Amino acid sequence: MGREDLGYWSIPANGLGIVRARTLLGNLRLWDFPRSEAALAQVIQEISQAPIPGVYVLIDERPNKRVYIGQTENAFSRLATHIKTPESKIKNWQRALLFNDGRSSPQSDLTEENVRLALEDYLVRLFKINRYDVVTSATRAPILSPQQTVLVNAFQEEINLLLSNKEKVSRFLSGQADDEVYLDDVKKLLIQKGHTVQEWGTLYAIIDDQPTIIRPGSKKEKGWQVTFRGSKSLAQLKSGSGFLLMPRGKVVFLPLHEVNSLVTATDSHALDRDTVDIFIRFEEERILLIYKQSQKDITLYTLEP
Repeated sequence: MGREDLGYWSIPANGLGIVRARTLLGNLRLWDFPRSEAALAQVIQEISQAPIPGVYVLIDERPNKRVYIGQTENAFSRLATHIKTPESKIKNWQRALLFNDGRSSPQSDLTEENVRLALEDYLVRLFKINRYDVVTSATRAPILSPQQTVLVNAFQEEINLLLSNKEKVSRFLSGQADDEVYLDDVKKLLIQKGHTVQEWGTLYAIIDDQPTIIRPGSKKEKGWQVTFRGSKSLAQLKSGSGFLLMPRGKVVFLPLHEVNSLVTATDSHALDRDTVDIFIRFEEERILLIYKQSQKDITLYTLEP
C-alpha cells in the first residue's frame, strides 16, 4: 500500500457531489465527482483555467465494477467529451476520479506525456488485480528518464494511499518482481506460449489436459505461501499430477511433481497430514520453491523466462 507517513486528507461531498482528497506530504490530489458538467466545471475552476494534465478513472458500478482509465493533457476537454458522448464500452459511467498535482501546464509534473502514460498503465494493472472489468484499450509502459522514474514511483505510492482510503482497491502492486498478474492476462500468455486452456477459473483450471491449481499466494517472511488443503488440492499434490500456476512476476507454471519430490524428500510423512504449506520466493536472479529447510530453483518454470 502507499506509505502511511504521506498522510491523508479528505472532506465530505459538497452540494455538487464533489469529494476532494489528497496526500498531506505528497503532491497528488484526487477529485471524485459525479457525471455532471457543473461538477467538472467546479473541479477545473479550483485548479486553473489553463489546460490541466492528469490521469483519470471513469467508474460504472452497475451491474459490475467496470472502469475506463485514461490520461490527458487537458482534463476539462477530455472529461467533457466523456460526459456528453461517452464511449459505448463505458457509456453508463456514474463517477470520475481525476488525479492531478494541483497545477496546470506547464508547471505540473504531469505535463510530460511519458509520466501520464506510465501512471495510466499502472492504474490499469492496479484495477485489474482488484477484480474490476477494465475496458481501457491497450496501454504501454514508456521508457522513462531517471527523473521521470522518481516522479512516477512517488505518484504510484500516493495513488495507492488515495485509492485504499477511498476503499476502491485493497490489493497493490509493488513494482517488484513478484507483482500479481491479472488472470485474464495470464490466460492470454498461456495461449501465446502454445498451451491449451480447456477450462479456466479463479482457483482451478485444466491446461494441456492437466488439472491446474491457481494460487497467488499469501505474503510471508519466507516468500509467497501456498497451502494445499482438502481433498482436491492435497490429493493432486500427493499424486504429483498437473500444475501449480502462480500469477505473479513472470508467472510460475510449476509441475506438481517438482513440489511433491521436494516435500517428500524433506519429510516422508508430510503428505499424510491435513495441510502442506510451501513457499515461492522471487529473488533478483532466481525463483525458489521452499519447503521447511529445503529449497529448489524453479526459475525455468516461468512463462516468460
